Amino acid sequence: MDQGKTKQWLDDHGVILEESFYTALNNLARVYQETNGIRLLEDVYLILGVKKQAVSWWKNHPYSTQTRESKKRVIYSCARVFNLNAEEAELLANKAGLSLFYDHDFCGYFHQLLAGKRGRYKSICEAANVSERMFQYIKSKKKPSKETLLAIAISLGLGIDEIQLLLKKAGYVLSASLPNDAVVYWFLSGERKADGNIPVLFHINEVLADLKLPLLMTRLKC
Repeated sequence: MDQGKTKQWLDDHGVILEESFYTALNNLARVYQETNGIRLLEDVYLILGVKKQAVSWWKNHPYSTQTRESKKRVIYSCARVFNLNAEEAELLANKAGLSLFYDHDFCGYFHQLLAGKRGRYKSICEAANVSERMFQYIKSKKKPSKETLLAIAISLGLGIDEIQLLLKKAGYVLSASLPNDAVVYWFLSGERKADGNIPVLFHINEVLADLKLPLLMTRLKC
């Protein structure tokens, strides 16, 4: 991520990020440290099953697509160690762009969205910058990456509420704490979908690429 460019883009578009996952986790850990008389914050993180170095890396790479599962494991540990209720744990997960309310009927819902679009799969794949193989992978009850799912959802012309529901069923959310999600949300809100004949996904990826943030498509290194 180009931090300077990203901050400037967010400022220019009136986007204010909410508290980050790192900050929320750090605050919870410090309260637990003080309450239980633990000398080092690092020891609290070890209780949660994560090293302090990993947490520091999350601070500097909030948009990372590679550490979602490890974050989710730590969130479950937080719920147990810090006695978080289901809503509090979900709010913590949301800050990382995740949801704990994974729906095992994700594929069924995905198939509902595709109803009536048989024969258009190739054009949807082309619009979303995903391979047909990836499309079939999802249809065969496999969970895609958040970036792939977003690309398909946007190419299907889904509204922001429909996209959030689809993401949540797959264990994700568009987070107000993440810069890449904030860019996507900005483009999908209001009247910004229409811009001549150029798909909104193109504009989103153009900005994400410029800010060195993960693109919406089949996973690429960024």
